[in-house]
Amino acid sequence: MRRLLWIIFGVMWLGGLVARGVSAAHPWMAPLFLLVAAVLAVYEHAAAWQALFMAVVLGIAFELIGVHTGLPFGRYVYTAVLAPSVFGVPLAIGCAWLILLDFVRGLTGSPWQGGLLMAAIDLVIDPVAAGPLRYWTWFNHGPYFGIPSVNFAGWIFASAVILTVMPQTERRPAYVGWSVIAFFTALAFAFGMWLPALIGCVLAGLPGVRFHAQIRAQVRLALG
Repeated sequence: MRRLLWIIFGVMWLGGLVARGVSAAHPWMAPLFLLVAAVLAVYEHAAAWQALFMAVVLGIAFELIGVHTGLPFGRYVYTAVLAPSVFGVPLAIGCAWLILLDFVRGLTGSPWQGGLLMAAIDLVIDPVAAGPLRYWTWFNHGPYFGIPSVNFAGWIFASAVILTVMPQTERRPAYVGWSVIAFFTALAFAFGMWLPALIGCVLAGLPGVRFHAQIRAQVRLALG
């Protein structure tokens, strides 16, 4: 099952990259991609299912507050690309919170460091997702690819709160989260968004620094 999930995810990853993430023609692809990634992340870290489930619930809760009040991210609205939605928030966004928080929790046990890492990840994802991919639309605009600055402060706050509440789990590489960040980094390069792409390269290198010995051992084992 694990191998099959990775094959499906890999095919969707490569297909989305070749198509430059264009989901307007196939609106089911983006939410399906996030769903498969979330299922795979849970499968890879089944012992932490309670923490991952909490990431989904609290992530959607913050999104519901954000969509209807503008706090803490600023005023925005989701498009139909990530449907289905509940009260204006796509269910796939819960999957996105799970995947990214799983990645961050593998790197640090500090909620505020995790919040800063989540904001850095959003520096990569938001310009692509709100720009060419049209996953959501901002009502207010800011200096960074039209994204309001309060959005990044909101990510730090919301992520730190969620990471504080989530149960502690072991530190280990989160390959699914890494793959999603690498996906948006590659798309940023493809769309000529050089600053998000460079930030993505730095983020993608962090697990190698944090888990270099463990990753090297796993590669050695996989190669026989």
